[in-house]
Amino acid sequence: MSDHQQQDLVIRNGHIITMDGQGRRYQSADIAINNGVITEIGCALEVKGMTEIDANGNAVLPGLINCHTHETLLRGLTEDLPLMRWLDEICFPKDKAFQAEHQRAAALMTQLELIRGGTTSFIDIFRYPDEAAAVAESSGLRAIFSPQLIDEPAGAGETLESTVSFIENWKDRVPGRIFTWFGPHAPYSCKKETFLKIIELAEKYDVGIHTHLAESYSEVEQFMSQYGKTSVYILDELGVLSSRLLVAHAVHLTDQEIELLARRDVAVAYNPTSNMKLASGVARIPELIRAGVRVGLGTDSNLSNNNLDMFEEMRVGATLQKLWRKDAEVMPCEQMLRMATIDAAVCLGLQEQVGSLEVGKRADIILVDLHAPHMWPVLPEPGSNIIEQLVYSASAGDVLTTIVDGEILMQDREFFTLDEKEIESIVHEAAMHLVRISGLDSILKHRK
Repeated sequence: MSDHQQQDLVIRNGHIITMDGQGRRYQSADIAINNGVITEIGCALEVKGMTEIDANGNAVLPGLINCHTHETLLRGLTEDLPLMRWLDEICFPKDKAFQAEHQRAAALMTQLELIRGGTTSFIDIFRYPDEAAAVAESSGLRAIFSPQLIDEPAGAGETLESTVSFIENWKDRVPGRIFTWFGPHAPYSCKKETFLKIIELAEKYDVGIHTHLAESYSEVEQFMSQYGKTSVYILDELGVLSSRLLVAHAVHLTDQEIELLARRDVAVAYNPTSNMKLASGVARIPELIRAGVRVGLGTDSNLSNNNLDMFEEMRVGATLQKLWRKDAEVMPCEQMLRMATIDAAVCLGLQEQVGSLEVGKRADIILVDLHAPHMWPVLPEPGSNIIEQLVYSASAGDVLTTIVDGEILMQDREFFTLDEKEIESIVHEAAMHLVRISGLDSILKHRK
């Protein structure tokens, strides 16, 4: 590329980790971006940018991809309960009182946190998707919205009718950046008839399906008692298990069920921190990967995590498996970074667009600070330890710059698309209102 061909954005002097199929890394290198697309990667590029960013030797890598989260609001108020009690006593009553204004506040808070932590793509499964999608249209993030459809208890989630309306309104409104899926909450909260209709409609609209599956042992017991088989086999009999499906958690699986998910090409979102906090168990991630199941990393919601820090999720996801299996070699750090980037993109069907830094892909890029003491020492290529530092030492607070489609959403920790101060007041006001109208204030006082 000749030097007179000006680009929209050039990032210079970065330690580039591509996460491409060849595992290429570049020290003191540049990335050129034009019209939201990566046009060139290499050292000392002879090209000028309308905007130029000096990476100053910091890590430059694909934006992180969160494979499972809910844009919820009441972080820190629904704690220390097992999953089914947590849902029945806190979440479902709260969700019945949830209103559009609460969702707007929750989406603003969530997306601000995602940008701050270097997450550039995410899938949301929760309420009032029109509100959440409108925030994403402004925030600049790449997002999939799968409205959380709940039949029982009635009123705690979206309906099939509201979901179809959302898909028709938003499916092509922001092409390539905002996507629409179906989001039946779980086999225990959605009727079989609903799942059957969703299969038909997902094919009609050519969209994905996101649900929770085999998250807790109580779910396994419930289905075995009621049907004599697990929820995995129930969904398979209905025809739900397919390449369109992304399931969250998949903690309690037999060898046969893992093989079944692999045969049906179902993707799985691994949520280690949430599974630990709710005492749901440890997902059999090494077995899933060995079987050929697509696995990506997710945070779950701010209610069950409580942050959306994908760096923390990488570290916890690796160390939990090592401890559980008494094997320090399982889930190596590069595999964890893949699960937060290119493997996650594969789970969401976005691998042709994002997940790695390659010429022709969309420019979803983050810069991570390598100059803080907790990231030292940084060794040069070849044999650099930067991936190790990113997975085991870094946190969301180390992200300096977040870019989606070549647009800078945050630079040097300054937000460009969302107003942090304004959002803080919106969130606090909405949270207090939701606590009051849901009756959660009396429940919290009683528990204390």
